[in-house]
Amino acid sequence: MQAQTSHSEIPSLHQNSRPRTLTNIRLRFLKPRSRVRKISDGGGLYLMVMPAGGRYWRYNYRFNGQQKTIALGVYPDVSLQKARARHEEARRLLAAGVDPSLERRTLRQHPNLWPTFRKSVAGGAGA
Repeated sequence: MQAQTSHSEIPSLHQNSRPRTLTNIRLRFLKPRSRVRKISDGGGLYLMVMPAGGRYWRYNYRFNGQQKTIALGVYPDVSLQKARARHEEARRLLAAGVDPSLERRTLRQHPNLWPTFRKSVAGGAGA
């Protein structure tokens, strides 16, 4: 008799649930080319590799029907794990109905709001 598979065991084909494609080894050996390259990690997160050699983490998303991009840091100062964590935080904000770029701008202008923000929107997760 065959074991039945539940729906939770079947991988989802939704765009935002694709398996991650980047690894630390692949990042270390990326070489710049004559044009800008975007190396996707899935869910809108990508590494932009510039011809001069700079590598920048970016996240593309839509808010109120408008396409937006937010910078998440510079590789290798911001590691793959840290970029993914920042990406997840931005996705949590979107799920809560908050524009991540506007929230970042507000927090930069008013740094004393940061602890309150973390508890209310991000579910109290530590930094």
